Amino acid sequence: MLSFKKHLMISIAIRGFLVYYGEVQDNLSDIQYTDVDYRVITDGASHVLALNSPYKRHTYRYTPLLAYLVVPNLLLHHTFGKLIFSLFDVLIGLLIKWILLNCYRENKISIEKKLLKLETLNNRNKYLIKRKNEVLNSNNETLPPRYIRMAELSAYFWLYNPLTMVIATRGNGDCVSCSLVLIALYYLLQNKQSLAQFFLAGVFLGMSIHFRLYPVGFCLAFYLAIADKSLNTPAEYLNAILMPNAKQLVLVLGTVVSLAVTTIFFYLLYGHQYLYESILYHLIRKDTRHNFSLYFYMQYLGSNQEATGMLEKVLTFLPQLILILMLTMRYGKHRQTIGFALFAIAFVMVTYNPVVTSQYFVWFLSLLPLSVKNFRNIGFRKAIFIPVMWFISQGGWLLPAYLLEFKGWNTFEFVWIQSIVFFFSNILILQILITNYDVSYNYKID
Repeated sequence: MLSFKKHLMISIAIRGFLVYYGEVQDNLSDIQYTDVDYRVITDGASHVLALNSPYKRHTYRYTPLLAYLVVPNLLLHHTFGKLIFSLFDVLIGLLIKWILLNCYRENKISIEKKLLKLETLNNRNKYLIKRKNEVLNSNNETLPPRYIRMAELSAYFWLYNPLTMVIATRGNGDCVSCSLVLIALYYLLQNKQSLAQFFLAGVFLGMSIHFRLYPVGFCLAFYLAIADKSLNTPAEYLNAILMPNAKQLVLVLGTVVSLAVTTIFFYLLYGHQYLYESILYHLIRKDTRHNFSLYFYMQYLGSNQEATGMLEKVLTFLPQLILILMLTMRYGKHRQTIGFALFAIAFVMVTYNPVVTSQYFVWFLSLLPLSVKNFRNIGFRKAIFIPVMWFISQGGWLLPAYLLEFKGWNTFEFVWIQSIVFFFSNILILQILITNYDVSYNYKID
């Protein structure tokens, strides 16, 4: 049986091959493998190299850090950025394993503490008291092999996912923000419970928001998960929010500091154009080109009707805001379920977003492996049905989209119909996952 390190090397090799294959396809086919955004970021890097603003490149609407990251595209080789994004992609697999192993250790220690407490209450002898102190003062690093194996299998779910591999090797940088979210979660769930770890969690959460705005939806879940209070009534939620503990204050401090420092720094460098292109534009963006979103055809037909712009924004964002709050209150209030909370929140944000493209899928796919262990009762049929339905609904959209983009056929209505099918497929998938999510399954003493 191959070790986890060998699987890592294989996954890196596969991504390297895909980068090479992309070069061949770009040279031989009209359908380019390389993502358009990658070319935009590389152009932005050329402006940075000339000591200018990356925003001199039209449609550059990312953090300047992405342009800095791919400057070697111009100095070494134009595929350098793809290799860097591929390494971030592999890092996500590593983080998934580390987070799950940490969660298993925490749950093991928690269960052993409870058992020892019961034993010492019933039989107060020196041996049990000594054993209890050993458990309380140790990190309890050892885990049964089956739990290590489960963590590794969850990581393989990402490392060998063809969709995520293709997205990264095409030159999309969303894996960077996904890595930062998982690093923030890793520090949040550390067993040692020091204030420094929560500050670091906040720093990486703030950095992930700097790269992409979507992690803003995770902030309340991060905050509530370390409240250390019973959260069942509206009054208790309000108390947890308005009366934070030291861990929550440090988490907020880290988030605000990292977000403020990066924002102010780049504002001083590039002025208002940075704020508009990298932040404000994404809040008012209206994409009339075809995309997976349920709302794209409405935006296309109403592209010249500015009067309905604000009302349209409210109506399109309100449903996902309500769902995000509900999912946060249901799953975001416990450390044991925050992984599923983040997945469900990201899934809702992508499904209901006015603009949906393939790279957005990595937002929730990078979080799904954290909850694979909790779907053990989902059944073989549903486990096959979910990915098959998801990919078929995507394929049904891609055909009319291809005919529209490359053949010039008027298939807008067919693309819109398939967008509706894809939307309801996502809703059904989320409903199945929520119904079959087993909150109680984390670790059991052998």
